[in-house]
Amino acid sequence: MVRRGLVLGGGGMLGAAWTIGALCAVEEATGWQPGSAEIVLGTSAGSILGALLATGVQAADLRDHQRGLEIVTGPLAGIDFDYDTVLGGALPPRPRPGIGSPGLLRDVVRHPGEYPFLTMVSAVVPTGRGSMAPVGELVRGLAGDTMGAALRVAAVDHRTGRRVVFGDPGAPVAAVDRAVMASCAIPGWFAPVEVNGSRYVDGGCWSATNADLMAGRGLDEVYVLAPMALRPSWPDGRGERPRGVLVHLVSRYRRAVTRQLMREARQLRAEGVRVQLLAPTPADLAAMGPNMMDPARRGEVLETALHSVARALS
Repeated sequence: MVRRGLVLGGGGMLGAAWTIGALCAVEEATGWQPGSAEIVLGTSAGSILGALLATGVQAADLRDHQRGLEIVTGPLAGIDFDYDTVLGGALPPRPRPGIGSPGLLRDVVRHPGEYPFLTMVSAVVPTGRGSMAPVGELVRGLAGDTMGAALRVAAVDHRTGRRVVFGDPGAPVAAVDRAVMASCAIPGWFAPVEVNGSRYVDGGCWSATNADLMAGRGLDEVYVLAPMALRPSWPDGRGERPRGVLVHLVSRYRRAVTRQLMREARQLRAEGVRVQLLAPTPADLAAMGPNMMDPARRGEVLETALHSVARALS
């Protein structure tokens, strides 16, 4: 049997909507249910979806739940979750004054070459006041406390700046809701999440996908859904038309994410793993806009992804 892995990258609220559309398109095009993967690796928003898939939630139910339709069977049946307001809207609350992680900042100054750029930024950014508690409650209500055997969740230790993969042997033991909340804790927006006495922040501070973590797991094929990258056939970002400072910064970040994703994919392919990369097209980017936490665009992003990813797989 083909041993498949699934990587669900970060991307905020709109990244989650795009990923749900992509999951549905993958299942329809291949007949393979993504939730049945041998390993499901989630980063940030992708960790939420990975945790839900691990409880048996189907991609179609995730899609319909995003659409506001009533789910009558399966784990999401009767679950009410207001995607548009649950995390406080499109802008973060004012962060607390001060440096986010003085200890990490000291290490970064001494050894800057040892850390990814966003990990270094996370040391300086003030501590956020937002809370991932509603997401934790959703995950805990469906999954309980135990990490599923297939689920892996990437986060970054906010003191050491090191990547941690909850669910892997040797990683700190964490209830699944705490692991997911930690992976989603965007520095400056949400407060770091404590697990066993250490504080953790968004796994996207290390990599938007962390796909290299799928190496050495004996997999034959890995699907990588990367909502913060650009469609891999356009690694230089052709088709984008940045206008305005924020859009231009997001465009540059997407290019950097794509370059890192390509390096991670090459690492997997060097082991003989077949890698299927899926990322937003220019049509998806137009639907998303520059603010990946803007709930007003969620429905359009979902519907656009259903069609764009289906075309990419055809």
